[in-house]
Amino acid sequence: MSKSKQLYHCTACGAQFLRWTGRCTDCGKWSTVVEAGGGDEDARPSRTADAKPGKVRPFSSVTSETAAVRRSSGHADLDRVLAGGFVPGSVTLLGGEPGIGKSTLLAQCAIALAETKSRVLYVTGEESPSQVALRLRRMTATIPETLTFLDATDASVVAATVRDEKPDLTIVDSIQAMRLADVTGEAGNVTQVKASAATITEAAKAANVPVVLAGQVTKEGDLAGPRLLEHLVDTVLMLEGDTSGRFRLLRAQKHRFGPTDEVAVLSMTEKGLTSVDDPSAELLRDRPAHVAGSVVTCLMEGHRPILIELQALVSHAGYGTPVRRATGIDTSRLGLLIAVLARRAGLKILDKDVYANAAGGLDAKEPATDLALCLAIASAVSDMPVDAKTVAAGEVGLGGEIRPIPFPELRTKEAARHGFTTIILPRGSKTRPVDGLTIIEAGTVREAILKVSSRP
Repeated sequence: MSKSKQLYHCTACGAQFLRWTGRCTDCGKWSTVVEAGGGDEDARPSRTADAKPGKVRPFSSVTSETAAVRRSSGHADLDRVLAGGFVPGSVTLLGGEPGIGKSTLLAQCAIALAETKSRVLYVTGEESPSQVALRLRRMTATIPETLTFLDATDASVVAATVRDEKPDLTIVDSIQAMRLADVTGEAGNVTQVKASAATITEAAKAANVPVVLAGQVTKEGDLAGPRLLEHLVDTVLMLEGDTSGRFRLLRAQKHRFGPTDEVAVLSMTEKGLTSVDDPSAELLRDRPAHVAGSVVTCLMEGHRPILIELQALVSHAGYGTPVRRATGIDTSRLGLLIAVLARRAGLKILDKDVYANAAGGLDAKEPATDLALCLAIASAVSDMPVDAKTVAAGEVGLGGEIRPIPFPELRTKEAARHGFTTIILPRGSKTRPVDGLTIIEAGTVREAILKVSSRP
């Protein structure tokens, strides 16, 4: 028999090693590499010979009762993102930064479903039952009797309860609070999270119960580690936005039972997360007029066009190295566009401080927002406002060219619907004329700046 090989793994990120090391080379953490056990394939008992064949059946034997009949989540916007609601036996992962509103959204769903006499099981792993009850009472005067809770952090207990109770919906808040006694490591590390999620997922499939797992995101924006849970679950929902702002975006990053191009815009209120029917109007409602460095662009969230204001401020550098700061805009993208404006458009801004902001709390990281940001910076440099009724959309390349963007017709219709009179698009954009809206095409960012500055 060949000699068994010893394996080690990092309890923080799950990386595997052939020999022990004091510091994980993948995540950089110290004292997290432990013995994983193992051996060669010959040393492991084979179970394939003893396995019994399974029962093969035709798909035509699956009735409508055993097929994927969706159940409403109780929240209209969540139902739209889920393409109709939860599928029985499905596992949905709801991720987001701490304080973004995950527990609030789940509490709303729990109340709405329980009010329809549906049985909802809320697993209070992260907070105490009294804390969850306090949140529920802020949303409703009377908590329905069919809304029950389980105060447990043992994933095996949660799985057994799901199999036994078979509720209409199970909410686990959160998956990072779950652990298994026979798995090494503390609750929240990669090994525990993965094992706990697999245990609960197996129970959900066996009991045909939809389960929602709330999960925190890491600094890199991944759910409980780098792409750890996405392959285990059926649906991955992300709740995004500025925690200090009013608006949130709910989108599906993965959905086995529907499309991923639907986005819900929500507003945080005292009663929870409510739907925003016209996000463009809300985002532009308090926009000041005739201010240099302000340009409106139209970004696409899924197939939904949203108008948003981009702001820029340019000032003399107070220190040796110019400052580049951005909120809601990728800082590296801002630096790239500043270099393009200096080299291709002749703007003298390399020695100046540049600040950029996406007003309203939504992120403007779509490449189609490049042109509007360039025009805002140019306006701030010249201290000449861009016409308040002008919208700009286009991707800017390193050569200063303006590249085509998707859905130009949807963007023009959204601009016209909100009373804008001019839109600047890349040359060759295939869009139909819209009454009351002048479409200006530009091939380079320099040309776009000249056309904007020449307009009265």
